[in-house]
Amino acid sequence: MEAASGNNMGKGKVELLGKCDPETYPIQKKALSNEYLRDHVHLRARTDTIASMIRLRNGLRKNIGAFFEKQGFIYADTPIITGNDAEGAGEAFEIAKIAREHPAWQADPSSSKDSQSIAPTDFFSRPAYLTVSHQLHLEALATALSRVYTLAPCFRAEPSLTGRHLAEFWMMEAEWVVNAAETQGGDGKQVADVCGFVEGCLRDVVGEFVVGKSSDMDVLWKDGNELKRRSLDEAFGSLTPWTRMSYSSAIRYLEEHNSSTTTSQKFKYEPKWGWPLQSEHERWIAEKLIGGPVFITDYPSAIKPFYMRVNDEGTTVACFDLIVPHVGELVGGSVREERAEILDEWANVGAETNAEEYKWYLDLRRYGGAPHVGFGMGFERLVSWVGGIDNIRECVPMPRWAGRMLL
Repeated sequence: MEAASGNNMGKGKVELLGKCDPETYPIQKKALSNEYLRDHVHLRARTDTIASMIRLRNGLRKNIGAFFEKQGFIYADTPIITGNDAEGAGEAFEIAKIAREHPAWQADPSSSKDSQSIAPTDFFSRPAYLTVSHQLHLEALATALSRVYTLAPCFRAEPSLTGRHLAEFWMMEAEWVVNAAETQGGDGKQVADVCGFVEGCLRDVVGEFVVGKSSDMDVLWKDGNELKRRSLDEAFGSLTPWTRMSYSSAIRYLEEHNSSTTTSQKFKYEPKWGWPLQSEHERWIAEKLIGGPVFITDYPSAIKPFYMRVNDEGTTVACFDLIVPHVGELVGGSVREERAEILDEWANVGAETNAEEYKWYLDLRRYGGAPHVGFGMGFERLVSWVGGIDNIRECVPMPRWAGRMLL
C-alpha cells in the first residue's frame, strides 16, 4: 500500500505484486490443522504460527552465536558427508551415485568414460553416509583450536513416526579442551562443569524470549498449556540451579514409583539398571518428580557410545543428558575418552573394522591430544520447548520424516 499525498490524504494506491485467487487459495483465514499445513508445506510459512516459529529459530540461532563468541569459541563448518556413524546406532543414510548420464555425455561419449568406471558405492573409495553428528570432526578441530562449535544439519534414518523425531534436523554441538586445573576432582567434577556450562548457555540464549516481551512468543503460546508455560517461566525465571542426579538415582526413583502405584499408572517399559531410559521415564522425572529441567549423569557404559570417558569404577561413563519438561531429552554430553590405550582396546576387541575406520580418531590421542569435553543439543527440540510447540514437525520450516518429503 502506498499512501497518497496532498488533497488525496487518506486515500491509497494498491500495487499488485502477485495474483492470488481468493477462491482457490489454500491458506484461508480459518483454522487449519497441522496435517493440512504439512500437505501445503510450501505455503505454510504464510501463517502467523509458522512465521513466528521461523523468527524464533532465527533469534535463538543469533543468540547461540553471540554466546559462543563471548566464550571464545570458533564456529566451524563440519562435513555433512562422512565415513562413519558417530553414534554407532546404524541409523545413517548411505550415499550412492545416481546411475544416470549427464546429457552432455551423450553428445560426447568419451567424456563419460571415467564416470562410468566408478561404481556408485566407490565414489569416495569407501562407503559414505549423511552425518548423524558433527562431534568427531569437532574433536579433531578442538585439538588445534581449543574451543569450537557448529550449528548444522544432521540426518538419521530412523523410521519413528513420533512427534519427537525427524529424518533431517539441526544440531548445535560444541567441543573444548580442558586444562589441568579443570580436571582436578575427577570425572564427576568435569561432568558437573559441563552441566553448568550448558545451563549457562541456555539461560543466556533463551532468557530474553521467556522473561522479555515477544510478539512471536505470544502467537506461539496463544493456545498453549498454562502448566507448560509456567514450567518454562520457572525454569528461566528462578536463579536456582537446575537439578542434577545420577542415572542410578533416577532408576531407583522410577522403580519406587512403579512398585508403589496402581497397575494402570505403571510405566509401559519397566525401569531397570543397565537399560536405557524411555521417553515416559524421562518425562515423569522432569514433569512429576522434579518439576523442571534435570541433568541425569553417569549412565552405564554398555548403553553409551565408545567416545565417552569410562569412570574409575569401570561400569559407568562420565556423561549427562539434560531432560526438560514436556520435551524429554534436549542435550547430551560427556567427558571424552582421551586415553589412547582405552580406545585402542575398544578398536581391536569385537569390532574388526574399527581399528582401520577410526585410525584418524585414535591418532588424535596418539599425537598430542588433550582432555576435552563436549555436548550436542537438538535445535528443533529447543524451539519446541521455548515455543510451546507439541510436534517437532512444526519446529522446522520444511520437515522430513519417514515416508514424507514433499519438496
